[in-house]
Amino acid sequence: MKVRGVVIAAGESSRFGAAKALLQLQGRTVLERVTAALADGGCEELFVVCGGSHRQVVEQEANRIGIRSIVNQDPSDGPVSSIRVAIQSAGEWDAILIQPVDVVGVQATDVSHLIEAFRNSCGDFDAWVISHQMRRGHPLLLTRKVVGRLLEEDPPAHLRALLALDDVRIQHVDSDNPLVLEDVDNPNDWERISPLLRN
Repeated sequence: MKVRGVVIAAGESSRFGAAKALLQLQGRTVLERVTAALADGGCEELFVVCGGSHRQVVEQEANRIGIRSIVNQDPSDGPVSSIRVAIQSAGEWDAILIQPVDVVGVQATDVSHLIEAFRNSCGDFDAWVISHQMRRGHPLLLTRKVVGRLLEEDPPAHLRALLALDDVRIQHVDSDNPLVLEDVDNPNDWERISPLLRN
């Protein structure tokens, strides 16, 4: 069962003031760190969704590290618009793993545990969410059938609304990594989180 890994990096980063994908630590950009975690964790297909005012620099960085990029022409609806672009991109896959670029502390083990849970229980659940101490984090993984509901005529407004539907069965996959709960919204977040990142 093939997993498509998608890094969402089409936001304007208005509170940060720069492209978060290009933040650097120990000689590696955030995009490089996050995509490596997804690849090492077992995503067979991997790309980044870019758009908005940072589109060009994110595309250039994706090209530098050898990751395919696709463009969200109108990211004004937020991350759900990038997810819709991702699931409409051509290819064969059974589930999609969604990772925001600003959740910078994801580890390959978080990804591999999600994929393992999916493959072990795909008949029993529709979505798998990484959690730490009973709190949902990122990434998350959804079957192709369930995430396809975002393309319906009257779709859920965002990913949280999709996960809240009564018939979507969710399995929480526990992680001992507290950084799955942390996203970089502003420079203070980066100053606080970056020293905690592993190589």
